[in-house]
Amino acid sequence: MEQHEIILVPKRNFDENTDCWQSYANSGEFDDFVQWWLKLPENETLWDVYMAFNETLDLLIDHYEDEEIPAEKVDAAINIADTFREKKTGELEKMAFDKLMQALTKAKELGQPVYFWF
Repeated sequence: MEQHEIILVPKRNFDENTDCWQSYANSGEFDDFVQWWLKLPENETLWDVYMAFNETLDLLIDHYEDEEIPAEKVDAAINIADTFREKKTGELEKMAFDKLMQALTKAKELGQPVYFWF
């Protein structure tokens, strides 16, 4: 069975004191999120973008941690992803970037962070 990674955008705000997004993700209850499933090769094609997030936004997004792009940094993330997307030509890369850009655009629309669930 092929591994998947998930990009999650919450549909609502979570109360940090009583409500943890990870508890929903851990239980497989994704109803509170808009979600995009990446096949492992699709996720791997986005590594240069993750590295740019690291360098430009000072965020740690790595394969062993669950991380987020805060709502206030989604615009910067869209610009980074769009710059990288313009340089890609392969079908797998296009599919991966389409999913990432959809998630970032939805996050901007909802004013929410983007979570990467590896």
